[in-house]
Amino acid sequence: YNAAMALWALVDGIKGQNGVNDVYSLLEVASLGGDDEYPLRPNNETFKTLLAVNSKIDDRFSFEQAKLWLHKIQQLSDSICGEAFIPDADSYNAALSLLSKKSNANSADNRYARSWLKHGHQYDGGFKSVNECSNTEAMDMAKWLLYAEESGVNPNVEMYEAVIQAWIKTGTKDGLLIAEEWAKRAILSSAPTRLETFHPIISSWALCQFDRAPDRVKEWIRQLSALSASKPHLKPDLNTLSAQIIAWRNVQAGMIAHLEKTKQSSSEENEMVFAAAQNCTQFLEEMLLDGSKLEGPQDAAALTTMFTHTIQAWGCASRFALLHPTSSVSLDTSHGVHEMLKIARLFYSRIDGDESKENAQHILCLIGKSYAEIASQMHQIDSAVDSDDATTCYFLLKFAHVERMLREYDFYSRKHFSQSSSFTSESKAVRHRLYKEILRGCAGVKSSTDDEHVVSVCKLIMDHLSWQNEQCHASGGSSGRVGVEEDITDIYVDIALLAKTVVKSPQERMYILTQVHTNASPFFSRRRKFDASSYATVDRARLMGAMRIAMGESESELTEPFLRNFDERPPKRRTRGNNAMSFVHEMMNKNRNNRR
Repeated sequence: YNAAMALWALVDGIKGQNGVNDVYSLLEVASLGGDDEYPLRPNNETFKTLLAVNSKIDDRFSFEQAKLWLHKIQQLSDSICGEAFIPDADSYNAALSLLSKKSNANSADNRYARSWLKHGHQYDGGFKSVNECSNTEAMDMAKWLLYAEESGVNPNVEMYEAVIQAWIKTGTKDGLLIAEEWAKRAILSSAPTRLETFHPIISSWALCQFDRAPDRVKEWIRQLSALSASKPHLKPDLNTLSAQIIAWRNVQAGMIAHLEKTKQSSSEENEMVFAAAQNCTQFLEEMLLDGSKLEGPQDAAALTTMFTHTIQAWGCASRFALLHPTSSVSLDTSHGVHEMLKIARLFYSRIDGDESKENAQHILCLIGKSYAEIASQMHQIDSAVDSDDATTCYFLLKFAHVERMLREYDFYSRKHFSQSSSFTSESKAVRHRLYKEILRGCAGVKSSTDDEHVVSVCKLIMDHLSWQNEQCHASGGSSGRVGVEEDITDIYVDIALLAKTVVKSPQERMYILTQVHTNASPFFSRRRKFDASSYATVDRARLMGAMRIAMGESESELTEPFLRNFDERPPKRRTRGNNAMSFVHEMMNKNRNNRR
């Protein structure tokens, strides 16, 4: 009965409430019938589930409803079980527990679905206007905690967390400030607080774009660090520390949105935008100098967040300076791009080369995501103004840096991972995103003097993919598959289309396209799965279409003969030998001819 009630409790609304109450009614009937020596009776778990679902009206917690049902449950216990139901902290928390779980599960923004920032997603983009329903629910939950205290029960940490999350759910500045007061009250209570207790508050400040938010984040981190002297489990981890960079990045986003909305900009505003990016870099450098080592996937994800947000901050500052230029050299796009590329050196220069295999996998992922973000931001900078008005292509200007990033990524990959078992779905996705972002940036290169550099990068990418495929094949072919093969057609299509832009001579272009087809061919689908690549797939028809476009209409007399070189020839029919079956086929053909 308890298991059935627990399942119904997971159903939202009146339907779940009725389901729980119906199952309880069956249990009540069963407990009153029969004269068994050990009769079936509701227990504490039964009553907690009843309280959990019936303390709400329209899926919102109601203090009066919870109080009413608590008294009703005490009466039921007296009449059916013959003993008093004495509620403890778990009983009071039962009325709030489903609410906090649903609040965490129903994050409105998929960006934060797997991140601790989901606890503060209501504040993403700024403070919200007052919502009376949310305010009323938060106040009722706070009253319930105080009611438990008045009844002689010490609230547990889950109750404090539920109240904090309820005030965070309002999305208002007042709600956040009240949540802070409840967090401070939790610290002073006897409840054993944990680091997660403070995540909703810290993540809300990090996302709200309020100009004082970074100071509030810093203050909470300082307080937690001080508390960790006597309570080591409260020491801020890398996830919590990353909130300072996230806060500055969001403050910058708020500044830019406001300035673009008001159509106002000056040296002072530009300086504020660049200062936010500089603060991100400063904190990142402090983190790396601190010598914190990666201790698992969570640390790796936190460090990746710090790098990508810092890179994005410099990318946004660079685009803003491009659209709103000033006479200051330290506030121009070139300075922003220079600072962004310095981020690529920050981490790579501190790699000692003695990492464990697990840490090496995390580091490779971090390098790949950071370098891909840099390539993406540089492309966005070049795309910020019309190509006809652009005087500088920053991707082209820093092409040597882009090529170096690609070579560094490949070098680290080959040094630490030479088996297909290391090619996880995530690592392949990161690798392929890096290639796509670099190729997207290459598409903006217009100068014919840099054709060779673009072609060189394209060859590097194809060589890297061929090496990956060879490692998969050497490690067992189709039996060594590492999951569903990823479709990398877009990479080869982009390379083929680049040939049209950067290679002017039709003969050289045909040579390049032949290399593209040759490198892509191991990834084509095969009739026999054993012959197919276990690393990735390429759609041959799409690639051929891109090659046709790359040849162009002006070379139409060369296009068809060139493409015919890549036609898939049907297998030759085997000639029938001089045997019994060939004689039978011959006689059958003669009979058909005679009938005609």
